Amino acid sequence: MAEPNPTRANALILVVLVVGNLLLMAGSVRRESGASLLEERLGSASQPVVGAAEKVGGSLRGLTSWIHETRVARSENAKLRAEVERLEADLGRAREQSLENERLRRLLGMRTGLAPKSVGGSVITSSVSGQSRVLVLDQGTEAGVRPDQAVVAWGGAVGRVVASGSRVSKVRLLTDPNSGVAGVVQRTRVEGMVLGTGKDTVEMAYVPKYADVVVGDRVVTSGLDGVFPRGFTIGTVAVVGEPTGASKKIEIVPEVRFGALEEVLVLLEPVGGGMLAPPETGDAP
Repeated sequence: MAEPNPTRANALILVVLVVGNLLLMAGSVRRESGASLLEERLGSASQPVVGAAEKVGGSLRGLTSWIHETRVARSENAKLRAEVERLEADLGRAREQSLENERLRRLLGMRTGLAPKSVGGSVITSSVSGQSRVLVLDQGTEAGVRPDQAVVAWGGAVGRVVASGSRVSKVRLLTDPNSGVAGVVQRTRVEGMVLGTGKDTVEMAYVPKYADVVVGDRVVTSGLDGVFPRGFTIGTVAVVGEPTGASKKIEIVPEVRFGALEEVLVLLEPVGGGMLAPPETGDAP
């Protein structure tokens, strides 16, 4: 292996020393701005890097601000949705209360005018599907409710009490197949017995086949059964069929919508009765 040339090595060291000296001289020379030549060169060289760093920093700050604003907006939207839901619930309750007040006003007017000796009751449960058609009320013997008392609503006859406890009672509707009430055709005074069918309609039996009964006739209670007073609406004749033997076959659509009942009156004592027609709008509660 050849030994290093001392002359070449000395020359290289001299060059390094000269360059280093020049750099030091350049670093010591000041411009009018007060910065050295070396500082200006380094600043110029680092400017693109600094600019890129500032852009990245600005983007990160913008992203952080956007995330914060998004979170705030979502929180405010959630609060607004909760407030809208609360207001909608309040509005629904107000509407329901208004409808309930209207029904109770009608019921109170009915009680005052037609059934002063009665007690109002709310429907707890109802069974209006299948053959058995019954209601359970929140009034019982403590309020004077007893079996075989008539139950009516705004619109007409509902049924009769078949069982009562201290605070609840059971009502058999007119549509129940075990139900029966004496009725009369209001227009012609033709009488018959209105029987439940286990469906949404009732039938009027024991009507002479030559009796004057037509579709659209209104049938009311006659009072002959000893339970219902005279004059409470039962329903409207929908079908007048061919006679079966000596009796017409008459189908009646009840005036009361049993599936929509919420409040009723239980007649504690028989009253003189009077025509109870539905309101002009036809919307019974």
